[in-house]
Amino acid sequence: MAENRFHVIIPKSKAELPAMIVIIVMVMVGFAFHYGIFGWAGSFIYLAVALSLVFWLYVKRKGDYFVLVDKDGVSWRDHFFSNYKFIPWKFIQRIDYLVFEINFMLKETAQVVSFPTSGLSDEDAEKMKQTISDIIEEREKNNEL
Repeated sequence: MAENRFHVIIPKSKAELPAMIVIIVMVMVGFAFHYGIFGWAGSFIYLAVALSLVFWLYVKRKGDYFVLVDKDGVSWRDHFFSNYKFIPWKFIQRIDYLVFEINFMLKETAQVVSFPTSGLSDEDAEKMKQTISDIIEEREKNNEL
């Protein structure tokens, strides 16, 4: 099998910044809410607890953000709140290429796993789709499906 491989590293700023903005807004709203009910003391206690929880969440969830398509399967982690996903080729029944996502239908369960291509540039999304098609074609030639 020819070495077909697609690997893109998603920049940390692109993957983490939207989540951090949402978390900061939630902390500010909570601060204002606690200030209105408990005054300065309650709001600063809330702020101390919330910031320590946000720091813990950041340390726990940070990592590498990437998309990888190779002979083993498709794997990715595309943003701060996502988990690592890996789908081996032997579990994929059908692939649907849509405008802003790629849907992988799994064998036996008919579960659909979606990969949003909005985090990739248009060129990278097209390269990914082409690599998937090339690998599927190679596997069909070798009767590995």
